[in-house]
Amino acid sequence: MEIYNDAKNYNNRMFDFGFNAEIAPTKNVLGVIENEKVTIAEYPFNGFGVRKIMKGFDAVDFAIVEELGRSKYLSSIQIYQYIRLRGLFVSREGIRKRINKFLKYRLIREYILKNDELTNGLRFYDLDVKAIPIANECKVIFNRGNRIISEYKKQTENLYDTAEGIKRVVVGNMIILGLLMNGVKMKRFGILETMRIKGGTDAKNVIIRTASNVHIDDESHILYEVVRNTPDALDNLADKVSRYYKIVNDEEYKENNYYGYKTVPQLVICGENYEHNLRIDKYLREVGLYSEKDTIMYTEDLLYVQATLKNLYVLDETGNRTWYALPTQ
Repeated sequence: MEIYNDAKNYNNRMFDFGFNAEIAPTKNVLGVIENEKVTIAEYPFNGFGVRKIMKGFDAVDFAIVEELGRSKYLSSIQIYQYIRLRGLFVSREGIRKRINKFLKYRLIREYILKNDELTNGLRFYDLDVKAIPIANECKVIFNRGNRIISEYKKQTENLYDTAEGIKRVVVGNMIILGLLMNGVKMKRFGILETMRIKGGTDAKNVIIRTASNVHIDDESHILYEVVRNTPDALDNLADKVSRYYKIVNDEEYKENNYYGYKTVPQLVICGENYEHNLRIDKYLREVGLYSEKDTIMYTEDLLYVQATLKNLYVLDETGNRTWYALPTQ
């Protein structure tokens, strides 16, 4: 198991949430807003060599590279939370200073999400290509989901993520962090990973990549797909749900899936809020993507920024919720 996906390495009970988890939040800042745009903060060229930079690194500096490498996009508070869960002590201000240092060295990129009506936007970070040697030395595992793409390639091949795409990944990380901080029992977690046949291709289209996933135990594996309230989101989700049901009904997947899971995964859709999930559920029923036998579950963003384990539910056709909680350690 990769060390940055092994839940036992994120089991520090002395961590700090970074916010008051006892007060249930009411505002979801990761919902998509109208005319939201992504800009990349510009920093001057820095000619410091990677080896020279690494000589001044401590455990927290290396951990920032490791967490961003696995997680793709993180906010500053999420970086803080992952690192504190690993048992490394650093303050919120200490993380901010290190982020500024990394930006100066051009090891990370800063993305600002806002529309014209907002003075300040949301800021998220990923690794820049200069950090690849550090990530490789730290044995970070990359795939097509979390790969580092140069600005030149993003520009020439139009590979920039939208605000929706960035928020989808950030929410996937928020879900994992919420579970870890609330002491959910789990063996492994992943970000932007695929469920597929071992050693094979997606020739049969039995493949699905979700924002995050959690391996609870040999009998329980959960896929979290994050959906934002955008015009194309429901059609894109329908395609993903149809591929999920192919996995559920494919005997080859059960016998020979990449991670060796003994059971098929449970799909959980994370909408922006309850009302959004009602619209999603209604749509999936209308297009014939509802199964009484293999029921899709739902969750919401704000359930993962408070101290609770009661964060999954099933919707019936009238919109009533039946709640479930994951096991604790």
